[in-house]
Amino acid sequence: MLKINNIKIEVNTNDGLFTAFHTFKIGLNIIRGDNTSGKSSLFQAIVYALGFEELIGGRFEKTMQSVLKDQVEYPKDTFHTVLQSFVLLEIENSNGDIITIRRFVRNPNRKSQLIDVYFGSLLSSENLESRPMFIHDNGGASDENYGFHLYLEEFLNWELPKVLTNKGELRKIYIQQIASSFIIEQKSGWSDFFATMPIYGLNNKEARVVEFILDMDVYGNKMKKQELSISKRILENDWLNLNKRFERFAEKGGGKLIGLTQSPMIINSIEEINILLSKDEEDYSISDYLNLIIEELEVLNQRDTNFVRDKINDNEELIVSKEEQLNQLSFDVEMTSSALTFDRQKLTNFNYQLDNLTEDLRKNKGALKVQKMGAEIDLKVSENNCPSCNQQITDSLLPLSIKQVPMRLEDNINFLSAQIKMLQVNIESLESKINFKDSKLIKLRDLQNNLRGQIRELKKELISDDRLPSIADIEYRLNLQKKIEFYSTYLEDFEDMRDELSSLSDKWQKILEEQEKLKKNTFSVNDISKLKSLSDSFKSLLTKFNYSSKAINDIAISEENYLPLAKKPNDELFYNIRFDSSASDFIRSIWAYTCSLYKASVINNGNHPNLFMFDEPKQQDMSINDFRHFLEELSSYNQAQTLLFASFENSDETFKKATSDINFHLNYIDEKLIKPAI
Repeated sequence: MLKINNIKIEVNTNDGLFTAFHTFKIGLNIIRGDNTSGKSSLFQAIVYALGFEELIGGRFEKTMQSVLKDQVEYPKDTFHTVLQSFVLLEIENSNGDIITIRRFVRNPNRKSQLIDVYFGSLLSSENLESRPMFIHDNGGASDENYGFHLYLEEFLNWELPKVLTNKGELRKIYIQQIASSFIIEQKSGWSDFFATMPIYGLNNKEARVVEFILDMDVYGNKMKKQELSISKRILENDWLNLNKRFERFAEKGGGKLIGLTQSPMIINSIEEINILLSKDEEDYSISDYLNLIIEELEVLNQRDTNFVRDKINDNEELIVSKEEQLNQLSFDVEMTSSALTFDRQKLTNFNYQLDNLTEDLRKNKGALKVQKMGAEIDLKVSENNCPSCNQQITDSLLPLSIKQVPMRLEDNINFLSAQIKMLQVNIESLESKINFKDSKLIKLRDLQNNLRGQIRELKKELISDDRLPSIADIEYRLNLQKKIEFYSTYLEDFEDMRDELSSLSDKWQKILEEQEKLKKNTFSVNDISKLKSLSDSFKSLLTKFNYSSKAINDIAISEENYLPLAKKPNDELFYNIRFDSSASDFIRSIWAYTCSLYKASVINNGNHPNLFMFDEPKQQDMSINDFRHFLEELSSYNQAQTLLFASFENSDETFKKATSDINFHLNYIDEKLIKPAI
């Protein structure tokens, strides 16, 4: 609960001290005064002391009336220059704890974002412990020692939820946004539901406030959805990075990655993810490839050492065989290179065509726009006449002798758009082919270089001393040994990466399972009951306040943002109730909705502060009888406090009609709010 006990305003001028003092009670408090008496100044002073001045259009002292920062007029046409001014506001919570807030409006030595908090009633005791705090700066809602709005949140026994911002970040909702649900100022506050709520980059801010006021379970589900969404994006990013690591890893080992996609998926068998290595024109898994070369080395080690003289014939045959392989590889390199060059040229042509088609589409759209405008501005070109020589022109290149109707501009635009889409598909396909051929060419050239090296070694051995051991044979064995060492480590690293992938796959499955659960459980049974309470109270109060723009049965509460909706009879399409309400009826709907939030919160043990502040709620020439119903409703809230500021058309008769048989406490502002201190 947030209860306003007392407010005191002190204004030091060049002609002495001016003050104002008011006390408020539980129930309906009517602050009455004629126009220009200072009602709005009192309303704004309370809002300012709480640090909620964004609800009245800005921040800091600039939002305050002139009487608190520039000059005091008293008596009429007599002005006194303000030297210093501040507001003292005593508030109380549901536990009976009392604090007094002091905030300066004008003080050359203090910034207006500084607030003094006195622990107790400063208006009845002078020796109180105090602490300086601040607002409207980094930490104002989070600093545990000096953040005033964090302190106020804790004072009210609130725990404001974290919500998702427009940037996708989780951040606590601000207390000023909650305040817009129970504080409505005169100038803009009656223009819409939550009209003065600060945005702070918050998605669907009205819904988040209502969810907090009613303490809805759906908020927890939405928080889980938000957290899942963030976890999902993080996992997708981790998966993509791991996929790139796998691709680089495959290139490092000269293999081809299979079974892995760029986006997350549930992997039922991790063995499906593998890297294939080629040997003798066949593909093997890493483990199979490693076993093959180990077996090959073991066979070679069991043989006697070969000498050059023993391998002359074999080497000559091997050279011929490898040269044939090299020739075939060179041919494949040449063909793949030529195909790659052709595809790249084709891609260049496609991109050129795409640019031309895009430009043609732009010109045709421009021509169509001008043609449509021509009916109003009488452009020559829209009449198919040259604007320079007035001769007839046509947008067709066909000979005049051919009696064929060219495409209209609209048809031409549709045709060009279809051509562009088709070309974009072709470009995407061609780019994929180019990437594949480019990768293939790199592998072919690597094989080509390896073969050339082997041929060189064989030829070198042919001219060496035939009594020496075969160098090629020794080097081949050494290379096999190096390969075994490399691919043994390679296999271990690959298994580690597959373990990472398996872990991500498990996390992905859990995220999908949680998402499915949350889809089925958006609103809990309690939430449905709370929304029904809100809807029933709203409709009941609309009837009480004589709302007549729409049939009550054609009004509902949105399940998206929980704001009132209306529909046409026999139609299922709902829309904002404001669009189909008269000006006075829309004010009635704001009365009803604001009160309904409180009633639904009370019934369901929600978080409403049990406080209302209304500045001139009688808008749009509202009938006295309907306004009286509104006051009657507010007076029935015995456990809440309402501060209602109204002029009652500067008429005692209007005041008596509006308040007859209603329980309320009157604070009457006689002449001016700010008067000389007694």
